[in-house]
Amino acid sequence: MSRTTVVEAYDRLAAAGYVESRPRAGVFVARQRSGPRGERRCPVPRHDPLAAPHAPELPPGSYDLPLAPGVPAIDRFPSAVWARLFTQLLDTAAERIVGWGDPRGEWPLREAIAEYLAATRGLRCRVEQVIVASGSQPLVESIVRAAVSPGDAVWFEEPGDPASRAVLESLRLRPVPIAVDEHGLDVEAGLAAAPDARLALVAPSHHYPLGYPMSVDRRWALVEWAERHGAWIIENEIDADYRFVSRRRPALYALDAAERVIYLGSFNKSLAPGLRVGYAVVPSDLLPRLRILAPTVCVATQLLLARFWSSGHLAAHLALLRDVHARRRELLVAALERAAPRLLEASPLPEAGLRLPLRLGRSSSDETIVRACAAAGIKVGRAFSSCYAGPGRVAGITVGFASTPDQRIRPAAAKLVSIIRAAAPAVLRRAV
Repeated sequence: MSRTTVVEAYDRLAAAGYVESRPRAGVFVARQRSGPRGERRCPVPRHDPLAAPHAPELPPGSYDLPLAPGVPAIDRFPSAVWARLFTQLLDTAAERIVGWGDPRGEWPLREAIAEYLAATRGLRCRVEQVIVASGSQPLVESIVRAAVSPGDAVWFEEPGDPASRAVLESLRLRPVPIAVDEHGLDVEAGLAAAPDARLALVAPSHHYPLGYPMSVDRRWALVEWAERHGAWIIENEIDADYRFVSRRRPALYALDAAERVIYLGSFNKSLAPGLRVGYAVVPSDLLPRLRILAPTVCVATQLLLARFWSSGHLAAHLALLRDVHARRRELLVAALERAAPRLLEASPLPEAGLRLPLRLGRSSSDETIVRACAAAGIKVGRAFSSCYAGPGRVAGITVGFASTPDQRIRPAAAKLVSIIRAAAPAVLRRAV
């Protein structure tokens, strides 16, 4: 076998925590510690004797706090593989790294994203249709400027992400709140409220914050509406790489024969938040109208991520994370059910994403609970009540599981329940 094949095989084993390299000794099977359901954990890094003895520690980010929602298992990030690929990149493409980047994204990464979507979602697109940016906000801004005009109405999910609503309002659009139920955005309600809308912004796989998936019937109805009215749909799928059900609902992009759907994805949610790599697949008719004047993602990061995919490491790592995330979700659900048996009953477990919604009832002060969690060192999501543009608000919070190590999940869940008990005792009296 070639040396490259052997090195890549060992790198994948090391990234998954099965082997460990010892300086001047060789590669050995990693000492495993049993966790829930026979979990195999990555070996604990050894102390570096060359490190500064009193080097200050970096302040923790919010993703380091227990129950941070929407963050993958960055404690399992394959640092050794990433470092080796970066060294190779410096050896072979140093001039390209320090050169000016393509405003629409580096071609190798756009090729990798097109292949990734075909392999993981069955979505077909040309490389030219893929646009890379630092996240969903700059992508939405560029797309909206190309697709619609100031003053146009936009169907916006109610409840929905207030940050996304603010982006639309800053572009002088008119977000119209359209009710979301357990089947997703209500298309009939949208036709009644704003029949002249030129755009719909939806998250069909994992609605924020309620977690509902859009039904197949509603998906067809939304795509047919866009085709009949010449409107556009922004399909926000940045939370859809991790699914916990065997059935897969079709993406709006896959149903769209008229090319009215813009597909949004992100490696910030699926791989690591610090990458700052998001992408969009833009219909051909819209591409000439896009005005993107400067790149927003580091060239080195783009080329490195492209190699991470082409070498097979991305697919292997995502497969590992699917197992890790599924186990951690089960641990959190079990811990919450143990501490407050019926707390999760009002909110069915989402089919996708890295968040669990906890409904707390109309009379609860979810903002108070969010502040109390922050003071106690727990990171929970935005209060549901802040996600409504109109009345009829339901209180609640979202909690995460993927970035929290297994052993920290149960104590964090117990602390969360104690905070809810103190701030909204009626919720726990009903839930216990």
